[in-house]
Amino acid sequence: MDVVWLRFERGTAAGIARRAVREALDGWKLAHLADDAMLVTTELMQNVVRHTGNGGELLVRRSGDALRIEVADTSVAKPTVRAPDPARTGGRGLSIVAAVARGWGTLARKGQTGKIVWAELAA
Repeated sequence: MDVVWLRFERGTAAGIARRAVREALDGWKLAHLADDAMLVTTELMQNVVRHTGNGGELLVRRSGDALRIEVADTSVAKPTVRAPDPARTGGRGLSIVAAVARGWGTLARKGQTGKIVWAELAA
């Protein structure tokens, strides 16, 4: 199993995370997943910052036939997919994640307050 781990704070440029993920994908011979992985990484990280006001942890793992992207934060509030509303700006991130990922969900953080939001891409 191969892993990328990055702690991020509010204000951390998402480009740093995208660059680390892209380099890992190149090394893992999964460059064909770069566009979807960058999109999922950015959306999940932005949700943490937008909805918790804090940072979190990004974990990207290659395992078997999947690329799993996880973002952990200290909030226990579970994310929800919103119905499209042309009058609202934002609120489409999880719909986008659900469209490109083969699955996504949330888990409680073991031994810590908060949650993990994950998405898997078929490798």
